[in-house]
Amino acid sequence: MGASIWQGAAVLMLASLLNRGLSFAYRILVIRFVGAEGMGLYEMVFPFYSMVLMIATAGVPVALAKLVAERVALQAWGKVRSVFRLSLYFLSASGLLTALILYSLTSLLTSTFFADGRVFQTFMVMLTAIPVVCICSAFRGYFQGLQLMQPVALAQVCEQIVRVGAGLFFSIHFLPYGVAMSAAGLAMGMVLGEVVGLVISIVIFIQARPYFDIAPYQKSPLKDDIIPLARLSLPVMLARAAGGIMLTLEAMLIPRQLQRWGAGVAEATSIYGQYAGIALTLIYLPMVITVAVGIAMVPAIAEAQAVRDYELLAKRCRQALKLTVLSGLPFALFFYLLATPLCDLIFSTPAAATALRVLAWGSVFIYLEQTTVGILNGLGAMSTILKNTIIGGFVDILGIYFLTPILGIGGAALGVNFGAATTAVLNLLALIRVTPFRLDFRSFVYGPVVASCGLVLVTSMVWGKLTYIAPAWRLIQAIGGGGTAYLLILLSLGIIKTHHFCFLPWMGHKAGK
Repeated sequence: MGASIWQGAAVLMLASLLNRGLSFAYRILVIRFVGAEGMGLYEMVFPFYSMVLMIATAGVPVALAKLVAERVALQAWGKVRSVFRLSLYFLSASGLLTALILYSLTSLLTSTFFADGRVFQTFMVMLTAIPVVCICSAFRGYFQGLQLMQPVALAQVCEQIVRVGAGLFFSIHFLPYGVAMSAAGLAMGMVLGEVVGLVISIVIFIQARPYFDIAPYQKSPLKDDIIPLARLSLPVMLARAAGGIMLTLEAMLIPRQLQRWGAGVAEATSIYGQYAGIALTLIYLPMVITVAVGIAMVPAIAEAQAVRDYELLAKRCRQALKLTVLSGLPFALFFYLLATPLCDLIFSTPAAATALRVLAWGSVFIYLEQTTVGILNGLGAMSTILKNTIIGGFVDILGIYFLTPILGIGGAALGVNFGAATTAVLNLLALIRVTPFRLDFRSFVYGPVVASCGLVLVTSMVWGKLTYIAPAWRLIQAIGGGGTAYLLILLSLGIIKTHHFCFLPWMGHKAGK
């Protein structure tokens, strides 16, 4: 089972890597053809849309995944079917009702809560995706609980391909009608992608019907699932809503505080577009790993907890956190050392390097936050996640409010770092308190620090010496040289071993320990 968990995580990583690559290219093209202002309008609405989805889904997909994993481990297939049906009914009704309520309040919301009233069209288009995403989340939670990650990965990839192609087409098509309509075109691509993801999920569910029909003689009434589903989903909903509220406040607060810093309305929107559309896009690239690990950990931890195998539970915690730290550190260092050439060569916007360089300091905490939330969800510690998210979000907003008028966009990035560090540290302390997992100094501190020193030395040397070659090749060689040094040092210290790379499904090996 351990191998299949990491194989499933590997499938999700590969799918997420492809999606990130598509999204990365998409943002580059949007920045080049539409501009940072159009991206800024889209990014102003998207956090609010994400927050609404968090409320509308009410934490049910995560709770569903945990309950399905526990019941599969105990062979209670009748209860698996009943909790899935209940979740599907609830999410369908919730998505439709939420979209209708927001539609009736559109004018009020867009004129009151956003720094730029031109978000109206984008907001209207995004509303149509809410019911679709809610229904799709029920299928994904079900597949996740069964540890069938391939259907989730396939739906995500197809959804992203359609999102990118349609979004780019519509944004360029509507650009002559103004930046606001072009931003709405980006939202149209997102809606079409969600529809395709739902269709694929339904088709795969029909094809995978044998999983649903195991032990048909087992029956379980829906009413028996309401209390356990509510008990788990309510804290998840509140935690995600709190996180969504914080992101929405960021999107509303940062442009306003930039105006207090001295920027005009259009300039503040453009700077925010650089921050959200460029700096955060780069920072989020390593989350192809941490998001996949977080998703895989929910059923994996729930399964170990259900059968009371605490040694296995501690081992999975250790593996997940070690992978997060070792994979996140080199990205953080590259973002700091090569911020200007990355933003210049990829996005032709070197000004975004200011925010990227500051965000790099706290990026590892952002990645740890993702993984620890997945583990805590698997443990059923949703109330702990809620408390830590609120505390971290409060620190985040206070930092943005007080630092942005003084330091500009660098102050906003610093506030985000403080919030992420607070949440990640609190989550780690909670894990140490409720599980037998303990941090290993050699694997989590000594090895990564030594390897990081090697990476910094080699990257700085290569970048400083190769001034005579083309900037793009200079950047590639600096990253390649630093990354190779980092990997070789970890291998020489025994922090990682060659069999750790042999967890891909087609390689036929077991996951590394």
